[in-house]
Amino acid sequence: MDDIPAGAGAADFPDDDSPEAQIARLRTDAERLPVDRSLLPMAEAVPDDAAISAPVPEIRATTEERFNDFVIDGITHVVISVTLPRQIDILAYVGYQYDWNRPGPCWYFLGKLVAKGIWDGQTELQELNYVAVRRRDFIAYTTSKWKAAVEAEKAAGRAGRSPLSVIEVNFKKPQPGQPLEMTWAPARAVIASQVGQMKHFSDRSDAADLPKGNKAHAQ
Repeated sequence: MDDIPAGAGAADFPDDDSPEAQIARLRTDAERLPVDRSLLPMAEAVPDDAAISAPVPEIRATTEERFNDFVIDGITHVVISVTLPRQIDILAYVGYQYDWNRPGPCWYFLGKLVAKGIWDGQTELQELNYVAVRRRDFIAYTTSKWKAAVEAEKAAGRAGRSPLSVIEVNFKKPQPGQPLEMTWAPARAVIASQVGQMKHFSDRSDAADLPKGNKAHAQ
C-alpha cells in the first residue's frame, strides 16, 4: 500500500466528497509537497496519452501465492488504488512533474505500467472512470480485449455482457536504481460491484464541466 501524507489526521478527512472538496484537498496536498524543477513538465495541448513520452520502465508484479491460479487472460477490469504522493513519486521516477490540475496523463501512464507488469504490454488498459475516497484515487480501467468483445456483442445484436473479472493494484514506493514494484489481487466485492455500475467519464451529462484530465465519478 502507498502512504497517507505525513501529518494527516482525522480532521484532514472531511465527509464531503464532492468534486469541489476533492479538488480543494488535492490543491492542499500539492502545496505541501516540494516541486523538483529538474523534472520535465507534461506536454501541453496534446492528448493525455502523448503528454508523457518517457519509456515504460521495468516493473515487477507480484501477488499472494493463493492467487497464482487466477486467470490473468480473463481479467476485464483493473482498479488502481493510489495516493497523490505515490503518483508524484512514480512520475518523478521517470523524470516528470505531476500536474495536480491534469491527472489524466499520469493515470494513462499508470495504466501502461500495469499492462506491462501483468501482460508484458500485450494488453492495453483504457481509462474508464475514477472515484476519490479522501486522499486516495481509485482509477478504473477496462482491458482492450474486453472492450473489443463487448463491441462485437453489440454489433451482433446480442444483449447483456460477460461476467466481470476485476483486480486491484497497488504500487510500492519507487526506489532509485531498482525496478518499480506493484502488487495485485482479485478485487474486493465492493470494488467489483462499483466497477460494474460505472459509466465511461465521457458518457456523463456533465462531462464538459469536469476538472481537466478526465476526472469523473462513478454513476
